[in-house]
Amino acid sequence: MRVLFAAVSVTSHLLPMVPLAGALRAAGHEVLLVGQPDLLPEAEAAGFVTAAVGSEQLEAERRRKMAQVAKQQATVPGGTWQPTWDQLAARWRERVNGVLDDYLEIGRWWRPDLIVTDPLEFSARILGGALGVPVVVHRWGPETMSTEAAEPARRALADTCARFGVPDGLGDPALVVDPCPPGLQFPAAAPARAVRHVPFNGAGSVPRWARQDTGGRRRVCVSLGSMPAHLGGLSLLRTLASAVAGLDRVEAVVPLAPELREQIGELPDCVRVVDPVPLHLFLDGCTAVLHHGGSGTALTAIAHGLPQLVLPQFNPALAMCGERVAATGVGLNLAAESRPDAPAITTALRALLDDPGPRTRAEAVRRDMARQPTPAALVPDLESLAADGAPRSAASSR
Repeated sequence: MRVLFAAVSVTSHLLPMVPLAGALRAAGHEVLLVGQPDLLPEAEAAGFVTAAVGSEQLEAERRRKMAQVAKQQATVPGGTWQPTWDQLAARWRERVNGVLDDYLEIGRWWRPDLIVTDPLEFSARILGGALGVPVVVHRWGPETMSTEAAEPARRALADTCARFGVPDGLGDPALVVDPCPPGLQFPAAAPARAVRHVPFNGAGSVPRWARQDTGGRRRVCVSLGSMPAHLGGLSLLRTLASAVAGLDRVEAVVPLAPELREQIGELPDCVRVVDPVPLHLFLDGCTAVLHHGGSGTALTAIAHGLPQLVLPQFNPALAMCGERVAATGVGLNLAAESRPDAPAITTALRALLDDPGPRTRAEAVRRDMARQPTPAALVPDLESLAADGAPRSAASSR
């Protein structure tokens, strides 16, 4: 069986699919990852064979618009910037029209039996309709976007679908796969097939410092994703450093690219700045995780049984993850609208480290996560979907 994987140019949408791709390869199936040029190095490091869609010019324009969005987000007074459906529809149409020719060329050449895609890569779903191939949507974590966007995306892309030979429009996926552990997903999310989240935050080597004893200090991992590059991430890091300095025998570990270290300036001795390294390689030595609301970070922390403090910054997806972390009891959430300063973060961190409740709850959810079916357990169902060769509803595939 040939399985085509697809993702938008967001690494956090790609990485949750890596374990399923590995399970398919281990079962003897061929896997190809299709994505825009900036996603391919990360995909290839994860073991994918890749094919590029789009162009460098398209990537440059995408990055320019992302920078504009970041500026928009940063100007929102005390809250989360929320795009309108019209804004999202325009963005979807522009992106799909820029890559769909390449998707169709690759699809007709490689002839996949099955397509696995992240929820927002609508080009892959149109490709499935054009080829008559079942499409599986793989969520990235706690989110309602894939549910809420179903009808707006269908309306926005109706003309595009018709132009590319899919007159019935954007079809429903044959199956939706969800790596969220019990209780973490939003109740409003559409029904999906549960799969265990297997932590994979990228390839790398376990650093020497992670193997050494902490000397009795409690180690807190600080993970801000791509935030240091925009949205005031460096300013937030300085605030976090001041917050950690207000705690006894606590060490903050901050993975940070070398070029950003020069910009951050001097930090307290309790803050250890290290080279970027995948989280799952060093969380075993940590006591808690402080992060920006990335779902991959949240799920990896739970997989290690660690409580977490979320400081989501403006982005709706990050804010949603923080909400679910707090609602599930595995951690605390300091929402963007509260504009937390260093003393507020110190207070929240102290509560997280000293109160056994969040750690106990994180351990309980970790055990629930471990009881979920592995990606390998999904392979026979995916084989059946491909053998049938026709899309089915998600409910009939559960």
